[in-house]
Amino acid sequence: MAEPTLIVPPSGAVTAHCFRLRPGDQLMPSLKQAASIILDRIPREQCGSAFVITAVGSLHDVTLRLANASKMDGDEHEGNDIKRYGNKRFELVSLTGTFSRDDGCHVHISLADAEGVAVGGHLIDGVIFTTCELVLGTADGVEFAREMDDETGYKELEVRQLLPRSETSTWSKVSKVLLAVAVMGIACGRCRSR
Repeated sequence: MAEPTLIVPPSGAVTAHCFRLRPGDQLMPSLKQAASIILDRIPREQCGSAFVITAVGSLHDVTLRLANASKMDGDEHEGNDIKRYGNKRFELVSLTGTFSRDDGCHVHISLADAEGVAVGGHLIDGVIFTTCELVLGTADGVEFAREMDDETGYKELEVRQLLPRSETSTWSKVSKVLLAVAVMGIACGRCRSR
């Protein structure tokens, strides 16, 4: 198993963005639209990440992709099962996911039916039955991107730390000073060796 390469995970101050979806709204397109609007209001160099903090509500006509296979299983006829629950109503038990500026997203949902039986998977879509109260978050200085992962066969999340302009210029100045000190040290060392 490969050693992890991430030493200090990217981090930043979190801002909450709260809204409500109404009966008949489609959950997945609404989430993507909200994340896009939120990220468009924030300068690109300040933030490039959005994520679900919490959600509560009810849905019907839900479509999920179930975790039945991966692209790496080797059988080209095998795939993730897509299941539609057309005439069922559900309570939204859990919603989690990430959104990036390039319209990439990865959203999972857990639902409970009228008897409390839970089902969950990758959210394809669902229609709001009564309400959906949502809080999306953004993290200053953090960017989410999606890049092809040869190991999984999918575009997977890449998390990057964005440095504010002031830090970028500070680090640029510091690196120039260190370079100058190093050059002077080398020059002084050569002078002494003569």
